[in-house]
Amino acid sequence: MESATRNGYRSSGHSLERREILERREHARYGLRALVDFEWVEEGVLRKGQGITRDISSKGMFIYSDSEPPPRADLRVKVSFSSVAEALTSVQLRALALVVRLEPALSPQLQHGFAILNNSYELHDGVSSIED
Repeated sequence: MESATRNGYRSSGHSLERREILERREHARYGLRALVDFEWVEEGVLRKGQGITRDISSKGMFIYSDSEPPPRADLRVKVSFSSVAEALTSVQLRALALVVRLEPALSPQLQHGFAILNNSYELHDGVSSIED
């Protein structure tokens, strides 16, 4: 692939395209490792999985997991913040989301991951919720 120059940096076309996509993101992503439970229906069967977030934004998140929902699967997601909070908390993020990208594991020791786009979400503290 040909090299391109932008702002004094030489880059392959692929790397340049990826950087431009990242620069166009409208919502801040937060590097946050939290426990995630998720489920989806595949061929009429309810499937469940667990994982850990790599990052979260108001529009979606990236999840590492042994479970691999298929591309375009509709997920019901529950993120627990008790594992990352300094004090005991029951705050959860609940979302209905769509799998938009799968990333294979780079080695057998690593988990694969997938990105989801939130269709809707709510923050819930066990008593009340804030919805989007």
